[in-house]
Amino acid sequence: MTISCPQCSQVNPDQSTFCVKCGNRLQSNNQPTSSTYLPTFAASGSLGSAPPYPSQSSTLQPPSSPSFPPPSAQLPFPSPSAPTPSAPQAWPGYAAPSQLPAQMGTGQGLASIRRAFAGKGRLIWHHSWLLDGKQVEATTVRSSILHVLRQRGYAGLNINPERLMERGLLMEERDYLTAHRGVATVFIYAAPAGRDLYISRATTVLPAISSIRVVILSLLGLLMLFGFIIRPNPNSLLSGDAFAFVVASFLSILSIPLLLFFIFLLIRSFIYWLFEKDFWIYLRPNVLKDFQLDDIALLEHATDDTVHDAIAQLGLDASKIVPPTQGYQPKQRYRLI
Repeated sequence: MTISCPQCSQVNPDQSTFCVKCGNRLQSNNQPTSSTYLPTFAASGSLGSAPPYPSQSSTLQPPSSPSFPPPSAQLPFPSPSAPTPSAPQAWPGYAAPSQLPAQMGTGQGLASIRRAFAGKGRLIWHHSWLLDGKQVEATTVRSSILHVLRQRGYAGLNINPERLMERGLLMEERDYLTAHRGVATVFIYAAPAGRDLYISRATTVLPAISSIRVVILSLLGLLMLFGFIIRPNPNSLLSGDAFAFVVASFLSILSIPLLLFFIFLLIRSFIYWLFEKDFWIYLRPNVLKDFQLDDIALLEHATDDTVHDAIAQLGLDASKIVPPTQGYQPKQRYRLI
């Protein structure tokens, strides 16, 4: 079927898109016109033959669609004011588990080979009290003791909370308050024990390294070295120098016991470092001086008075917080060697 060009009346073959003479675009007979191809929406919402480009005054409306219920009727979304499951409501007497201290003897930690007070010196005194029916006050007691002790303003007193662990395969971790002054350190512990409240005070001493012991061990080490270096010469007897022969013989004989002594000292020091965290234990004096005794007694006095005042401020029975029966008298010799 031929197609006539409306511009120049040229007859073009069927399926031609452009006129072969003038190049005008041809309209195929089987193609719909623009007026029938492009649907438009009338004001009534039905398909019609309105102009392809409506005027600005006309209003386009989408086809009618079925009505749906509001979203609140489909899904039961909670209102913004309703509580969410992730935010539990508080109730009277509720407390988070982290705020309550563990029962005495229940907090398990990792294995350790060192004792609880390792690195703080030798334990010289331990004193404790037990209050009836106050197991919920342990955390408050520790906080009150820390606050009152800091308010006393003792010179050189350092107070810190610490978590300590005892040596063994199945041990516990316990929260302490440590008060350190001079050579003494006091460990304050408060925790519920059943229906009771247990409070303890332990005192350790760690004197400074003694310069006298360092000099003595250095001299013994030099004697041992000289005993291995200097050997007795029999020719010195022939030359009449008997004193040099005797000294060399004495040092040579003494060097073996000194070597064994230093080996024993190193082994014992290494063991103390493993269990007590103090390698220089034998360089520290084993006798406390007079001023050190006063410092220890002052720290124990202050600690016990602070515990008494803190218990009284909390409204607990402070009459049970009494000093030791033998008083504050630390031993002057606290270690054998």
